[in-house]
Amino acid sequence: MSDKLRDQDKPTVLGYKLNRATLTPAREVINTVSDKDYGADPLGDNTFRMVPSGDIVDLEERNRRLQK
Repeated sequence: MSDKLRDQDKPTVLGYKLNRATLTPAREVINTVSDKDYGADPLGDNTFRMVPSGDIVDLEERNRRLQK
């Protein structure tokens, strides 16, 4: 494995994926127009608040909603 970022298969720094051509963080676009949830915040009691709906769900439901 090369030490040069451009030579790595998937260049990353501190957990951030990098664009190979520019070596800047790769940005992922989130479709906020969609009616589906695209994220979840843990609440500490083994439940999650879904984003953007705000529904409180358990782990199984969270995983079902976030499947791509």
